[in-house]
Amino acid sequence: MSNKNISILFTGQGSQHENMGIELMESMEWVKDRYNQSSDILGYDVIKTQQNADKINLTQYSQPLIFIYSSILIDLFKKSFKKTISENNISLAGHSLGEYLALYFSESLDFESMLKVVSLRGNSMANVSDPNKFGMFAILTKEKINPDIFPVNVFLANINSDSQVVICGLKKDLENFKEKNKLGKYIPLNVSAPFHSKLMQQSSLNFFSSAKDFLFKKSIYNLISNHNLINYKNLSVQEYPDQLSKQIISTVEWSSTIKNFISNGTTNFYEIGPKKTLLNFLPRTEDINTYPFCSFEDINNYV
Repeated sequence: MSNKNISILFTGQGSQHENMGIELMESMEWVKDRYNQSSDILGYDVIKTQQNADKINLTQYSQPLIFIYSSILIDLFKKSFKKTISENNISLAGHSLGEYLALYFSESLDFESMLKVVSLRGNSMANVSDPNKFGMFAILTKEKINPDIFPVNVFLANINSDSQVVICGLKKDLENFKEKNKLGKYIPLNVSAPFHSKLMQQSSLNFFSSAKDFLFKKSIYNLISNHNLINYKNLSVQEYPDQLSKQIISTVEWSSTIKNFISNGTTNFYEIGPKKTLLNFLPRTEDINTYPFCSFEDINNYV
């Protein structure tokens, strides 16, 4: 695999589950220390919280919980694939929250600082939460959807692939759009806020007001943002908090990110996060090789 283009993808919110990290804690003492450290930083017992069905799916908890587990995977991955990373051209991208994992992988912030930033993001986004008011739908379709068809009150949150997009907005507006537009299969998502839309404007402002005080370091890899496909290597570190705040209110341009990686010669894709999700959006061709690094079983296959 030497001198190849490799892309590492990082999973976002929705991939959380109650058993994250349990087996790793039982086999590695430093993992237990990471969870104890995290509990001290956040002010609550992380393991008990992720095993609480009423809390694990709440944005203010799920985002830091996903980050903690994924940070452990990242540290294990970098140790196990040290030669692979050093001998190949590495590019990174994360889906929504995953962008923070990509920044951690790229050593823009240490673990403690990034956990605080992620917690800040989760709390800021949770302030807009109202399950009776807002909703999100994934739309599965056989044909590529023209983004111009969406009215001003229905927001295109994610473009995951040519056959899947996610929309959000007020529930009544979404139901009205669904009735008038038979685009494919509409799948309601178990969320309570209109993520990645202008309706998150106050969350974006609240996040930036505190995130601007963190001292980011320059990404050491090409790292493509969800917002306008901007490469963090082309930004000054002072611009990182602003880029992250804009990401909260803008469409996740995932499909274009993957197409750019492939057009630049990437054939080997790794995914790091609690569940294998992003690799499922890749084209199913003989040229594309996929490597999940998500579960205890995955880790044992490599380490």
